[in-house]
Amino acid sequence: MRPLSDQNFYETLEISSDATLQTVERAYRIARATYHPTSAATYSVFSEEENAEILRRVEEAYAVLSQERLRREYDARLRREELGDTARPTREPVPQPKARPVPSPLPSPQIEFDLGPVEPEDGVYDGPALRRIRMSRGVELEEISALTKVNGFYLQCIEANRYVELPSPVYVKGFLREFAKCLKIDPHRVVETYMKQFLERGEA
Repeated sequence: MRPLSDQNFYETLEISSDATLQTVERAYRIARATYHPTSAATYSVFSEEENAEILRRVEEAYAVLSQERLRREYDARLRREELGDTARPTREPVPQPKARPVPSPLPSPQIEFDLGPVEPEDGVYDGPALRRIRMSRGVELEEISALTKVNGFYLQCIEANRYVELPSPVYVKGFLREFAKCLKIDPHRVVETYMKQFLERGEA
């Protein structure tokens, strides 16, 4: 991935330049959830300052690409840069988004349950297997989300094997590790078997 300062707004949101407004909205929501200060996926990957800078860039990208007029002007600017037309004055209309308050982290709840045999017969921890284990523990997804700080939407996608709706592999690995720790099963085995399917079927 190119350095953040060298990326255009489309690259920041990881979308193509002909993306629809719906795609822009979805990419923005994913980026916000991924780089939120409470995200388990980025906790050990980026520093607090780096996360803040990425979120600022994400907000700028969305502010422009979600507005038809601003997006047209921005696209025109990108085309001029591609053609090497540096003589003409350019401008990048970037509205300054209002600062959004960051919610205080919720106190981590403690989930109590009786441990029992949970190893899948085939040894593969796919989404349905994780769901069966969670339900056998009597634990709700909301409890997992509150404990791990992983967005409940992504937990649902993991359990349903909806690979295309999940973010980049590095973040999915972080989600799976936290999910497994919460259910008190082997994080390494969960990540290894789930990611094998994620990479094979998610790219199909």
